[in-house]
Amino acid sequence: MKRVFFVIFVILTAFLGTRNARAATTTAETAGSLYAANDIACGVTEGDLTAIEVIQNNASLNYYDELQQELAARRNLLSKTIQCAEDSARQAQTDLKKTVVDQNLESIKNQWIDRLSSAILYYDLQLQKINEVGISGTKSIAKEVLAWRENNYAPLADNVLSFIMWSNNQALFRAAESRLSQINNLASSPLFSESLDVQNDYEEAAVSLKTAEDQNASAKNAFSQSLSPDQSFLFIKESLDSLSSTYQRFFDISNLIQSLLPH
Repeated sequence: MKRVFFVIFVILTAFLGTRNARAATTTAETAGSLYAANDIACGVTEGDLTAIEVIQNNASLNYYDELQQELAARRNLLSKTIQCAEDSARQAQTDLKKTVVDQNLESIKNQWIDRLSSAILYYDLQLQKINEVGISGTKSIAKEVLAWRENNYAPLADNVLSFIMWSNNQALFRAAESRLSQINNLASSPLFSESLDVQNDYEEAAVSLKTAEDQNASAKNAFSQSLSPDQSFLFIKESLDSLSSTYQRFFDISNLIQSLLPH
């Protein structure tokens, strides 16, 4: 989702470049490289990205033919780019619908599903305008879509991405809780209850998991409180870092227990 978002931004920015501007061509070439590298199925080809400049540099075209061909090329590129954006929003909505969440987060999930529906409708409306406008009109549409995405869709997409990521992470936390319970049973058994090393390692693992769970809860609260996507993502990252440390402690405890077992 992030990669698609960036590529669309690059293409729309290039689309707004002045005639024969090298900067716009370079940006388009960068976008083409990103498409090739990331295999993003948006239907935009290298030829689509360079068509406008090729037409502008074709000295054999008269003024009228150049305008007609450039208009067709701009309509084609803009249509494919906006369609790509719409497809991305539709995929995000599909992924969000499939995401299983707690009942107290259902309202937030449904709100974002509705907002994605509005985004899809917005793109449909922009697509319908393209064949009714000239060159300056295509630039106006590109400018409007670019500004709308930055101000409206970007925060929504980031929230949805973080929300799906957080929801998928809950299985990791449940597995960690189960593993800690198993370790607690071992640490409390007669064989290891007198081992200070085992008890200390268990306590460190429990504290580490508690930290991860607190950060995980903070991410959940960030969604409920409509905090910025950056804030929720930060909590998610911190919780996963702490969870990684917890699993490392599980590994250390397992090695310690193995070393204490009778041989």
